[in-house]
Amino acid sequence: MQQTQCRSSCSTQGVQGWEAVVSTQSTGEKLVDEGKCKNIGLSNFNIEQIESILTDCRIKPACLQVESHPQLPNLGLLEYCKKNGIAFVAYSPLANPGSKFRRPEQKNLLDNDVVKGIAEAHSVTPGQVLIRYQVDKGNAVIPKSVTPSRIVENLAVTGFSLTAEEVDKLSDISKDFPAPGYRTCGVKHFGGHVNYPFKSEL
Repeated sequence: MQQTQCRSSCSTQGVQGWEAVVSTQSTGEKLVDEGKCKNIGLSNFNIEQIESILTDCRIKPACLQVESHPQLPNLGLLEYCKKNGIAFVAYSPLANPGSKFRRPEQKNLLDNDVVKGIAEAHSVTPGQVLIRYQVDKGNAVIPKSVTPSRIVENLAVTGFSLTAEEVDKLSDISKDFPAPGYRTCGVKHFGGHVNYPFKSEL
């Protein structure tokens, strides 16, 4: 889908269409102009939608927040963000092992043999490997936990680095699933919305 198609396909839906997205972004730009915030960003946008934002709005988004982990590395989106100077922020870096929305067939990335093997090689936990995977790709990463010990563990990833080979091995885990990989936060019940960003995966 070209950016013009993105705008035109959304424009017929009134407040639920692309105009609503542009209006929201423009409101954020006004807050920047007024000095009430320094930056504005995006979440769960695909490349075509980002291109439309870059065309339709004045201020380039500072960041894009999306789900990213070895089952869904989003490498094409990451490369696009780097090319356009947009920070890539990875949420759900552990692939949501404890989510109440976890599907019965969902695979636990913490139990993956590749992840566990790399963790053993560095004497760290599988979770720390998955967080370091994002750091070593130059991404911001925002793991979530309500358990104090795990919060401490998630922060303790500065004492080791992954090799380029290890990063590639982790990214290759996504090949076990249909492209682009295994999304744990697909919210497919919103799939009929005109601005749903993952229509190609439905």
